[in-house]
Parts: sequence; structure tokens; C-alpha cells
Amino acid sequence: MRLLDPYSGEAAPGLPRFCLERWQSLHETRARVLLSESGVEPLTLRELRERYGLDPGLDSMELGYGWTQGSPELREAVAGLYEGAGPGNVLATCGSAEANLLAVLALARPGDTVVVDMPNYMQVWGLLRLRGARVLEAWRSPAGGWRLPVDRLVHLIEEHRPRAVFVTNPNNPTGSAAYERELGELAGAAARRGTILVFDEVYRGLEHGTGRRVPSIVEVAGLDGAVATGGLSKVYGLPGLRVGWLVADRRIVERAWSVKDYTTIAVPVLSDRIASRVLGSPEVRAALEERARRIVAANLETLRRMLGEPEHQGLLEPYWPVAGAYLLAKTPWARDTMELAEKLFEAYGILVNPGECFMLPGTLR
Repeated sequence: MRLLDPYSGEAAPGLPRFCLERWQSLHETRARVLLSESGVEPLTLRELRERYGLDPGLDSMELGYGWTQGSPELREAVAGLYEGAGPGNVLATCGSAEANLLAVLALARPGDTVVVDMPNYMQVWGLLRLRGARVLEAWRSPAGGWRLPVDRLVHLIEEHRPRAVFVTNPNNPTGSAAYERELGELAGAAARRGTILVFDEVYRGLEHGTGRRVPSIVEVAGLDGAVATGGLSKVYGLPGLRVGWLVADRRIVERAWSVKDYTTIAVPVLSDRIASRVLGSPEVRAALEERARRIVAANLETLRRMLGEPEHQGLLEPYWPVAGAYLLAKTPWARDTMELAEKLFEAYGILVNPGECFMLPGTLR
């Protein structure tokens, strides 16, 4: 059987197999060296208590269903991350993956034209196909530093009047980020054509070097013209909580909340409590963001030094990121990076992500 078989084809009728998540699910628990993750080292409850002074007070909690849209405390804490947002603009979800799912189901109808920023994590790309939408792809270019192709996106908006444009900012897998100027231009075009901008912002807060925080699309385009999704998994080192969120106009939040009745119903109450305490403390939140930036900066510097050594020159051609906890690199000596990644895992227990999972053969993330 060809190596690609488990990662291609359909997971269900009309739903493409999710190559990246299938790859990770089949390998990550057996890896000796885990380089495929896109978040920082997870924290323990003890670290939250002893290092960051956070006591979530779980012992006296009743293990009920809790609030299906997220507790008032959690929604208020999330709203505080977005200028102009209130608790009514927030829906808590089981990870940012569910937030993306709800955004697709709440906004895209069968036959709708939508635009997708490429390359990306590929979850939304697959869900839109299941939904029966007409998907137009707007590809970033390595020659342009993988920057958001604003001119291309504006052209597609003007010509096709899409229902929505889906973007990942900061971008996964390229590590590129778009700021006020590009986002403002895109928001203006979308407003003229009645297009909703849907941004996966789960890596917002993990910018490198400049200190410039990526603005949220709901702050640039307004809550009536945009949707932002985020979560605690990547920047905050808390993926096991499975807490994410969707921020939008109240009408979109209500619609997504109705869809959520079919999915997970509610965020687990223990996760809701911990997330509320983490996000509700500006000091803890800032400390966890700084921890993430410190970890990634140290890892990137280690890689720079290694690739600068004579015996490693020409091994990889990295696209150095400006945000996120990952790096995309070209392998100039190997085009079939699915096979290369499989051999690395089988021979050494090293897990990296093949570029084929992002439609970028000849690269690794």
C-alpha cells in the first residue's frame, strides 16, 4: 500500500480526509522527538498554581453541564481580548477547531461562493467542501514572503461577491502575519460587497521580535463584518483544556450557538473554570504569552545555529516566521516529503509534518 493512502481520499462522503490531523493521530503518541506540534510545551496544573499563582478552585465544583455558550465569567474574559466586544459577542467552544466548524456551518450555505486563504491548516478548506460551497483559493507566494495576498483577495471579492473570506492570521504553516494596513484594505473591499471576513487567530499573541501584536479582524472590520476564532491551545500552552471561542456580531453568535446544540453542547465545566481564571487575569495571560515567545525564540535560535554549521548547510531552506510556534522549510534535495517524513519517523522516531498535508510538497513544517 502506498504511504499516501491513509491521508488522501475521503473521511466520509463529501468530506476530504484531514491529512495533517490523520498524520499526527497515527504518529504523535509514538514519537521520540516531537517536532510536529504547532504550540508550545503544555503546562501542568501544578505549574499554574506554583509558578503563576493561579488556583482555579476545582475541588468544590459541581460536575454538571454548565453554560452551553460558556460561563458568563469566561465570555467576559474572552470579550476583554477584543476592543469593542462584550460577553454577548462571544461563544465558548471545545477548542478553536470547533469554533471554525461552527463558523463554517453557521455562515456557508450549499452553493455559496467562498474564498479561502492558502496554504492553511486545511480544516476549513475541507469543511467547506462538505458543506457544498464553491471554494476559490487565494494562494500566498514564497517569493512574496508568504504575505497575505491582499490584491488577489480584493480582486476575488470585487469579481465574485463571496459570502465569506476565510483567513488564518498569523498564518499556519508559513508563519506570516498581516497587520492594520493590509487588513484595513481587505475590510474595505469586504464591506463594499457585503462579504464576511472569518479569521482563525489562534496564534495571535505569539508574534516574534517586533513586539507588534497582530490586530484582530473584528477590531479592524467591526463585529458586524467579521468573525474571529481563537483558543488556549497554541499560545497559552493549555491544549488539554480544549477551550476555544468565536467572537462576532450577536446574530452570528446566536446562529453558531444553535449549531453547537448538534456538536459538543458545552465546554466541560472544569475547563471553563480554569480558562476563566487564566484569561481573567491580565498578569497571568501576559506571563503565558511571554513564556510562549521565549520558548519559540530559543528554539528558532537553536535552529539558526545548527543550519549555519558547515555540515548542515543546504539541508533545509527555511522560511523564517514572524509569528507562530512552527517553521516551514523547503527540502531542496527531496520532493516527496511525505515519504521523507515517514522515513524520519520510522528510522529515528522524529515526527515532522510533510508539506503534502498543506498542498506544499517539497516542504516540511
